[in-house]
Amino acid sequence: MWNRIKAGWTLAWQQPFAVFTLFIYNLIWGVALYKLIQSVVLPLLHRYPGSDLPVTASQLFWIEGHFQIMKTDLLEPFLWWGICLLGLRMLVHPLLNAGVYYSLQHRDMNAGYRFVEGIRKLSLPFFGLYFIQLALLLSPLYWLVPYTIELYGHQTSYISFGKALAPALAGYIAYWFVLQLVFLFLQIGKTDGRSAIYTLLFVIRHLPAIMLISLSVAGIALAVSAAVMAASFFWAGFLALIGLQAYRLVQMFIKVWAISTQYALWTEKA
Repeated sequence: MWNRIKAGWTLAWQQPFAVFTLFIYNLIWGVALYKLIQSVVLPLLHRYPGSDLPVTASQLFWIEGHFQIMKTDLLEPFLWWGICLLGLRMLVHPLLNAGVYYSLQHRDMNAGYRFVEGIRKLSLPFFGLYFIQLALLLSPLYWLVPYTIELYGHQTSYISFGKALAPALAGYIAYWFVLQLVFLFLQIGKTDGRSAIYTLLFVIRHLPAIMLISLSVAGIALAVSAAVMAASFFWAGFLALIGLQAYRLVQMFIKVWAISTQYALWTEKA
């Protein structure tokens, strides 16, 4: 297993263009989302009554806010902006995946060229896989959401509600985890020119190894995240800001590394 993780690490180091592209994309997405939230929150904070005013002023603020949300179209433009950003992300995500997977398959090409070529050649099939995955991911919610609402109505406390919901929630998380791995390999198989049936049979045969590799890389990523968060408490200020921004780049490298480790397994066993 560790040999494949090392091989994935080496492959990830050979993808600087893909890592920086993902980093810039997530940075732009984060700024856009921050600006959207800021445009909603800042006007509310400016209007929120201070502590020197009576309690009734604060109560009036919340009553007025509830009325504006429920009875006016105050939130409509922000909802439309949020939907547009979400739709844009859903369009860009498969394109970036196409570039990353094609870059792993064609390492002999120029880094930037192979990334763009992957988008050109694989965008349509990757769109199809993405929306199938999204449909499969959301379909259990048709049962889970009503079940959760019904369960909430029969519980006497949040603790008992959490305990009763835990098995269904754990099952959904496990389903999501396996689904992510299956579609990761479907994208690898598509890039390699293999059929979906061949890829699914490959995943079934090697599922324990696939899950172990994925959990190992996820554990390393979690440890790195915990170390960065702990360091930010001790090194507050400008150094912490630089560290957090550098960590975003590390996150994108780990993301490419997670794909590369599975690709290393594919090249070894396929």
